Amino acid sequence: MKKNVIVNNRPIITDDLLQTNLKSGLSSQEAKSRSEKFGLNELQSAKKTNPFLVYLSQFKDLLVIILLFASLLSYILAIVSGVQTHWDFKHDNYKLLIEFIEPSIILFVVLTNSLVGAVQEIKSEQAINALKKLSPLQAKVIRDNNLITINASDITIGDVVLVEAGDVVPADGYLLFSSNLSSIESSLTGESEPTQKDYTVSRDLTLPIADRKFMLYSSSIIATGTGYFIVSAIGQDTELGKISALVNKQEENLSPLQIKINKLGKIFGYGGLALFITSFLVQIIFQAISKGSFASTVFWSTTVVNAISLAVAAIPEGLIAFSSIILAIGVQRMAKKRAIVKDLMAVESLGSCAVICSDKTGTLTQNKMTIVNMFSDSSEMQDTGYDENKYLKLIEYGSLCSEANLIKEDDKYNLAGDPTEISFLYSLEQYSAYKTKSNILDNNPRLMVIPFDSDRKLMSTINRINNKNVVIVKGAPDVLINRCINLSEDKLKEANLVNDKWASMAYRVLAIASKEISDSELKKLEDMPLEESQKLIESNLEFNGLVAMIDPPRETAKDAIEMCKKAGIKPVMITGDNINTAKAIALSLGILNEGDRAITGLELDEISDEELTNNIEHYAVYARVKPEDKLRIVRAWQARKQVVAMTGDGVNDAPALKASDIGCAMGITGTEASKQAANMILADDNFSTIVKAVDNGRSIYQKIKNVIQNLLITSIAEIILVFLGLFIFKAIFSSGQWKAIMANSELYILSATQLLWINLFTHGFPAIALGLQDSKENYMNRRPISKYESIFSNGMGWNTLWQGILVGILSIIGYYLGALYAFNQPNATADDVLRAASTMAFLILGITATFNSINLMSKKPIIMSNPLFYWKVYASVIFSLAFLILVAFVKQIALVFNGYEALAESPELIGYGIGIPFVLVPIYFTQKMIVLFLEKKKKTREITDFKLILPPKEAKLSKTNKK
Repeated sequence: MKKNVIVNNRPIITDDLLQTNLKSGLSSQEAKSRSEKFGLNELQSAKKTNPFLVYLSQFKDLLVIILLFASLLSYILAIVSGVQTHWDFKHDNYKLLIEFIEPSIILFVVLTNSLVGAVQEIKSEQAINALKKLSPLQAKVIRDNNLITINASDITIGDVVLVEAGDVVPADGYLLFSSNLSSIESSLTGESEPTQKDYTVSRDLTLPIADRKFMLYSSSIIATGTGYFIVSAIGQDTELGKISALVNKQEENLSPLQIKINKLGKIFGYGGLALFITSFLVQIIFQAISKGSFASTVFWSTTVVNAISLAVAAIPEGLIAFSSIILAIGVQRMAKKRAIVKDLMAVESLGSCAVICSDKTGTLTQNKMTIVNMFSDSSEMQDTGYDENKYLKLIEYGSLCSEANLIKEDDKYNLAGDPTEISFLYSLEQYSAYKTKSNILDNNPRLMVIPFDSDRKLMSTINRINNKNVVIVKGAPDVLINRCINLSEDKLKEANLVNDKWASMAYRVLAIASKEISDSELKKLEDMPLEESQKLIESNLEFNGLVAMIDPPRETAKDAIEMCKKAGIKPVMITGDNINTAKAIALSLGILNEGDRAITGLELDEISDEELTNNIEHYAVYARVKPEDKLRIVRAWQARKQVVAMTGDGVNDAPALKASDIGCAMGITGTEASKQAANMILADDNFSTIVKAVDNGRSIYQKIKNVIQNLLITSIAEIILVFLGLFIFKAIFSSGQWKAIMANSELYILSATQLLWINLFTHGFPAIALGLQDSKENYMNRRPISKYESIFSNGMGWNTLWQGILVGILSIIGYYLGALYAFNQPNATADDVLRAASTMAFLILGITATFNSINLMSKKPIIMSNPLFYWKVYASVIFSLAFLILVAFVKQIALVFNGYEALAESPELIGYGIGIPFVLVPIYFTQKMIVLFLEKKKKTREITDFKLILPPKEAKLSKTNKK
């Protein structure tokens, strides 16, 4: 059964099953009842990732494969030893047992590390889903006779929904009314071009989806116009829900930083493999030269252990895991500061951001438009005082010619619509007897609407006022005034002067005009095509007046812009406002400075892409620009190799947001289309949030560099110790007084388990602490780094190298002193000498690794740093040292790790193990003091101007040319 209902004075056919009052919408109680019956408007969650498969995927990594191969070899050798000793585990001080325990520890570390990696990957997926929930899809619906904004998941069957350009359609439904409406349905039909919609066509559900002009579908994007539709299907019952292929898994792209880290890991992984092979071959050659026999299983066991140890030494196992953890921590911190980062790539890009192109309204300003002046009949409200009859007409007409709504509940406002339109509703509440939008529409019903669009810069409605059909048009004064026929030359000049004056005061100015039409004229308009009716409606008007509004700058915006300039970042304002308004706001905020230029969209159209690119750094303000102009601006900056952040909120902003290095969508006023195209969503639409995100991005990048440097210093030291140690101590132990004891022993430097313990446990806690620790460094007082810059730039490469070599030499010295101490003990054995030497090197490497963590937490020397401020790093160091002491001093554990059992009773060895690492303290202190002195001597000047950030090679060439 079907029935006719009336919407906007037009008959529409709808189903009885929907049972909705199309004028007032569903009641709150009915909506709640239907939600309980039909469920939430959500698609079924994609099949969860199998944790076991995620865990198995961790074993594809080259580093893990090398360690697994190493443990397998060790097991094979242990089995051979077991056969030869008839599985006597007590033989030779439980040596066979230890041979099995050592590869078991390697395997345990590999399995545990892979588990950590799998957990981190699963948590990252959960974090992405959590971040999505921070910015849910919003929808405008009519409930209880009011237009309100709700989460799309709360929409139910029978809801009446308003959609406008840029919105994502939240559910399937039948159109009740449409004006110039088109939607992009590529997710369903594959057609990238917008589909025109028309509520007047007959409803035929047998037509293909692409031909149903009377319907809107969930997930499609409104390209143009406006419309109301009644919801017929939600969630899994929508066309989108029926097509399981559309439930796609989002694949996360690796950022350039992650690619660099992975590449670094592969370099060290292949390096470890090469060192494994080299060490293995060299030891065989030495054995052939010195003994000429390869029959000893001890030789093969020791040779494999040494080769494995060298490979483990070369591999910074925690490199990828620790870096990913720090990135994840950074993303979560940014979310707490209202910057919702959708992918990790944006985090690194933020650290290199050199240009921030920002919308004015809502981002640099409060987005709280307030009417501050009105002009009508040759007088201004501020001069004459409020006149109820003269200015009330402007307020009421402006309220009728709008799509916005304002509802006050418990002293709080629920806003829906454009801020300029909402300003009329605030004034309506204050001055008019109607008080609310719903009341004024009840008494002056709308008969027709032509929505605002950026090309016409006008919006028009026809309302029934006092039994007359009244056309109301509001829009840009420079467009609307010229369409009015009741203005003399003097009156026209007067209106333009007021408009210019207000614009120079940074006011947003709207003009309002009207005219009356007969019923017959209205009937003709209803039957005309939209373009023809539009021209007739918006011509031959009578000028009513001008309305001045102001959207004051955000209190935080000026400070944020000042911080940008001190950080070498150029803030650029892009707005659709008048050039005078734009310049006034830009001057007050500090965006427009001496030497900067402001340009209009028309002037921009006359400039070639090449000319724009060559002069892009001189433009600070763009006024009256079209959304597509943003794309040109982005590409011009990128042609100059700058990292650009671009804000946007409209559907037409999506290409520029996607093309920019950091697309920033507005979380409050932004359309869903813009949010989908962006890398980051500003939950508060605030410019200062972008600047905070840049600061955080720079900080994260430095933290990751610190962790990488800490890991690589130890890796370099381990390579030097194990590789050179084999040659040095092979020579020492085969000559002089050593020969008697060491002649028949098989030399090893460090066991693979000792190295793994240092690389993961001793580094692990400080690495995570460095990611959590706040810094006293001001990362916003220096220019951005080039995105082409090496991770080892600014001295990091040399510092890593010389510190790694220094720690390696200290470890070799410690190894020798440990061997010498054990050698001089009564009844010393070769096993005692090697264990004591290995323990000394193990302690020195472990302690220096924690020292390096403390050294990297600040630019200042350790003794000048406040332990209370850096308590996280110091606490992590204590934990790491506790694990180190556990392995070194507990006899049963030390035995498994090839440690010296009598270490606790050997004060001299303890002195070596703890004292030698402290050699780093005065060296690091001296080095840092020299660096601080040189930096102070340079008298680094405060950044006062913007300079293009050049790639390293170009920057070096530029300096050479200047010289």
